[in-house]
Amino acid sequence: MVQLDIRMVTGGPLDVNTYVVGPEGGAGCVVIDPGAEPEKVRAAVGDRHVEAVLLTHGHFDHMLFAQHWLSLGAKLYVHALDAQALRSPSLNLSRVVNTQLVLPAADVLLQEGDIVREAGLELIVLHTPGHTPGGVCYQSGKTLFSGDTLFYGSYGRLDLPGGDAGDMIASLTRLMQLDADTIAYPGHGMKTKIAWERGNYA
Repeated sequence: MVQLDIRMVTGGPLDVNTYVVGPEGGAGCVVIDPGAEPEKVRAAVGDRHVEAVLLTHGHFDHMLFAQHWLSLGAKLYVHALDAQALRSPSLNLSRVVNTQLVLPAADVLLQEGDIVREAGLELIVLHTPGHTPGGVCYQSGKTLFSGDTLFYGSYGRLDLPGGDAGDMIASLTRLMQLDADTIAYPGHGMKTKIAWERGNYA
């Protein structure tokens, strides 16, 4: 199993956790949910090449600065059910902050069970709808990037367009089946552990 170099940068108008992830000592990395300002994220990237931008879902705060990395040659990944949000300010909610965020079409449309192979990583795609129809988590061994599906002691909002309580319950129940010592790195707030959350959702 590849040892992960995980660097978290929090930024943007809604304090999104952007993750720069690569193999220890590797020359490449990926950026998960580029909602933090590029100047902050560049320090975490260092001299590595950003090979891909991975979105956990299609809300503006998680992809506000994606274009910066795409312009440098990164590929864009999103689940197929959130693909329309890339090009729709109403679906990605950027109109809420008086912005019209429109991104290019994704290079790769993800589905359940896909494996993202970038920068020497292999990240398994878990489709976890509830916050949005195309919400996903990315898993590598006992590391989970959970977006707005799972937070420390909480979960993503259900009252936004595309939110669904039944889907969220199913997604959280599924995540609780992961190994107890799996560490979840969420889209907002502090990291958590599946063992800590089982009392809430199992």
